[in-house]
Amino acid sequence: MYNLLVVDDEEIAIRGIVEGIDWSTLPIANIYTAIDVEEAQALLSENTIHIMVSDIDMPNLSGIDLLEWVNEHSPSSVTIFLTGHADFKYAQQAVQLGCFDYLLKPIDHNALKACVNEALSKVKELEQLAKIKDTYSLFYEQWSKQRPILIERFWHDVLHYRLSAAPLQLDASLQTYALPLQSNSPLRVVLISIEQWREEWSARDEEIMTYGIKNAAEELVLDGEPGHIVQDVSGILYVLFYGTMDNEGQSATIIAERCETFINRCKIMLHCSLSCYIGELSQVKQLRECVQGLLSMERSNVSNTCSVLLEKEHSHEQGVNIPQAAPFSDWSLLLESGKQTELAQRVDEFFDHMQQLKVDYTYMASFYYGYMNMLFQWLNKKSVQMTDVFKNREWEVSENVLKSLPRMRTLTQQLSLQVAEYANQNGKDVSQVVERVQRYMEEHLGEEFSREQAAESVYLNPAYLSRLFRRETGYSLTDYLVRLRITKARIELEKTNNRVSDVAINVGYGNFSHFSKLFKKTTGLTPQEYRKKFQNV
Repeated sequence: MYNLLVVDDEEIAIRGIVEGIDWSTLPIANIYTAIDVEEAQALLSENTIHIMVSDIDMPNLSGIDLLEWVNEHSPSSVTIFLTGHADFKYAQQAVQLGCFDYLLKPIDHNALKACVNEALSKVKELEQLAKIKDTYSLFYEQWSKQRPILIERFWHDVLHYRLSAAPLQLDASLQTYALPLQSNSPLRVVLISIEQWREEWSARDEEIMTYGIKNAAEELVLDGEPGHIVQDVSGILYVLFYGTMDNEGQSATIIAERCETFINRCKIMLHCSLSCYIGELSQVKQLRECVQGLLSMERSNVSNTCSVLLEKEHSHEQGVNIPQAAPFSDWSLLLESGKQTELAQRVDEFFDHMQQLKVDYTYMASFYYGYMNMLFQWLNKKSVQMTDVFKNREWEVSENVLKSLPRMRTLTQQLSLQVAEYANQNGKDVSQVVERVQRYMEEHLGEEFSREQAAESVYLNPAYLSRLFRRETGYSLTDYLVRLRITKARIELEKTNNRVSDVAINVGYGNFSHFSKLFKKTTGLTPQEYRKKFQNV
């Protein structure tokens, strides 16, 4: 049901409309009346008025003034002017202000009733639009709140090959998330590698602290510029700068200075050591290649800690116009984790790279033997013979294959698929690198553990080793070390009469209180309670 307001300075005119028309056939619930603009405004403020029938020429303020007020304070009200003035100026103003109709007195009551009925259709249309607008506003508000998470998920999907990087598809996705970018827009990536925590954090604590580092990076590195911070599942952070590179050299310098401040602040406030790897100016569609280049820099960095390293300087050190080496170690990890689809995409991308560089026969032969060496080493650590996987010696190639990129691409994909299928059918264990680290931890259990020394023993970057260890074992280095130490302590408490403090020292804990808390957290009992329970069995 709807409400009607009649405004006229002549009481007889109001009575004629209210009492002279049978409103019962229309869905009118209430009819309000006002003799001037001020009274009408009060009624409009206190009640929901759907249709207003108003005179124009009234004392003090006119119907035109009233419509201006209605448009601002009650925009859902539909106005019909009923006036004795056939003045074109009035009519023009009424139309400009959006009145529904302009009727002249005297008017047949049936004609006025018909006009009100038509206005009711306009009211219903406005109500429907308001509902649509309210629904849109609700969903837009929810989308806006979730947008940062959705954007981070979008970049994850691009980085991990779940979304195409082809310009057409990429542009559509960028538009979907309202990102001010196109596939060929400028982009700079900064990789943040967490190298060492100065406290013995659990895996959950590390996640919380990493979130703190992410917020610090947004404040200190991104520093209000258009961009986004992406946290990878492996713990690496990527700072993406959107299209702000008018002066490449100056921009890289400014970002490097911010990174220095960020590293020093994290060292003091968040008790961690980290390094920043600043990529060269690239385009959005080249994000994967840029990230792979920075990851390669991080993996090869075994000497510089708490440093800012620029990809441009690293490239000069590596030489100019030299085809990059195939990322066999990355491909080996993809085999290890069973990611055959991603491996196939990586192989294709590298062959596209070789196609662009127009590599020669020598490079092709080098690639082939490097690739076969990677497969051989990977199978060897699994104690698997090449002939177990390739029963028909599929790896043997003719000189024609070494001279043809398409044939070599097909062969490489075929061999990768066979190895991946064999691995899926026969299961997988931790890699040789992780085994060596586990053995190192067992051999140095009673000593103060150093992640850097453990990484040095396997010739890896400490941050990279931490991610590899967690991915393959499900534990952080710290959590795994605690499990080893508590297991050895339990054996000593069960089988010897050594003092509990000596047991703590034997497993690498000089602080007895810390040892006791960890032991109880792991076993549910203090060391003394554990020994007493065992001796009473």
